[in-house]
Amino acid sequence: MNKKMKFTTTIVFKLVISIMVLCFCNTLKLRAQDKPNILFICTDQQHPAISGFRGNPVVKTPNLDALAADGMHFTRTYVSSPVCGPSRAAYMYGKHVFQIKNWYNAKAWPEEEVTWASRVTNSGYYTAHFGKMDSPGLYGKLGFTEEWHSAKRPVRVVNGADVRFLPDRPRQAKGHLTVKTFRLEDYKTPKYEVGKNGQYGRDRPTTDWALRFLKERKDDDKPWMLHVGLLMPHWPFTLPQKYYDMYADVDIPLPHDAKFPNTDMHPALQSFQQWDGLDVPPNEEKLKKALKAYYGMITCVDDMLGELIAELKKNGMYENTYIIFTSDHGDNLGEHGMIGNKHTPMEGSVSVPLVIAGPGVKRGAKIDKPVALVDMYPTIMDMAGINYHDQNMPGKSLLPVLQGNEAAADRNIFSEWHGVGFPGAWYMLVNKKYKYVFYERNRPSLFDMEADPKELNDLALDPAYAGKLKEFETELYTILDPIKTAREARMQQGLITTDGKDLMFDKVDMP
Repeated sequence: MNKKMKFTTTIVFKLVISIMVLCFCNTLKLRAQDKPNILFICTDQQHPAISGFRGNPVVKTPNLDALAADGMHFTRTYVSSPVCGPSRAAYMYGKHVFQIKNWYNAKAWPEEEVTWASRVTNSGYYTAHFGKMDSPGLYGKLGFTEEWHSAKRPVRVVNGADVRFLPDRPRQAKGHLTVKTFRLEDYKTPKYEVGKNGQYGRDRPTTDWALRFLKERKDDDKPWMLHVGLLMPHWPFTLPQKYYDMYADVDIPLPHDAKFPNTDMHPALQSFQQWDGLDVPPNEEKLKKALKAYYGMITCVDDMLGELIAELKKNGMYENTYIIFTSDHGDNLGEHGMIGNKHTPMEGSVSVPLVIAGPGVKRGAKIDKPVALVDMYPTIMDMAGINYHDQNMPGKSLLPVLQGNEAAADRNIFSEWHGVGFPGAWYMLVNKKYKYVFYERNRPSLFDMEADPKELNDLALDPAYAGKLKEFETELYTILDPIKTAREARMQQGLITTDGKDLMFDKVDMP
């Protein structure tokens, strides 16, 4: 072969190789582009039913309503524990609170567990978290490609008893009813200033970080996953004036069973109401103003959601993005005589909104069977195409339900409580028909959720339901030993002294 032929052959060979490499790269690029993006938005302390798509006639949530119409919403979604840190830890790890030993706020998140963020990042996604996560000990180490936290809580070091956790030190929830407003034109700094601008001073920069992230992803070949943690509508009730004005002249009726004190409730709930300082009637005008402010904060959150969706649509990413909207827990919001708080096994507290839209999701569908936030871990694994299953994870992927390929299963959803306010722990099991609550040092509760969704008639007082109570108790003991677990939780929170004294019960006057 002469030199000219060798040269030509070499050129052709290189050209073929270049074309093959180009095709291979384009194939990889196509595959990356074909993978769906995932946007997970978690608010803080949002009541499950205060939104337009849930039938509330007063609140203005046009963006959330449109998202529900574009996707599927779940009317009974339960958290693993109705308080910020443990709830978020549970859905990030896909495990119950007792499995990860994250009993209450300020408890360090476990380093040996693996978040879904780590698995999604390792699968090739560009991932980020902006805003609130409440992950003491793991800020910057959650497994995201990048993180920015709008609020950080230090790890509480247990050194004997911590009086901040004792149930005889009420926080006086009535003090949380104060409403403050400010003009948006006076909000000039992205630095969060809670005392001045409330939770808006954290959520506005969080939304700005998220918008910047979405703009940068426009021409990125990598699929992305973004977690946005908002603090509204959690108190303090400080909000831009324009959002309060939307409800200033609206008559928002008091919620059901709003009695102060409420002697019709379970004794443990009466104890909680007393701990919260709500066994004495709050000022009615303040209470009504607080409700208006809460509605205004939900509308403010809705506007921020609208900004994110508008950016997705502008950049052509909306159709290929799963959007998950939920909250870390609810707010009793006056129901049963409790407001400005969570912590209870009642619906307004332990359940949250859940809307999911995205590629292949059945549009405008409503699911009334119970699901759980721990379901988000396997659901996200399936969304991202990650083949991962752990038998120790109690959650179930909702993707087949979202796509209309599978009916939602009627199953028992579990939740638990090991924090302040109650004389001991409580544990909940709930399915489509019944809600059962085990109280550590008191009788249980049982509600028929179909006939009595407002939880006004406790069937545990009816001897005809003794068999149903026993059935649920037996089921609970297959999950854990409730007494042993409650004691372990108090040991780790410094509520049991070295000589065995249980401070949780020595200082509580149970009604």
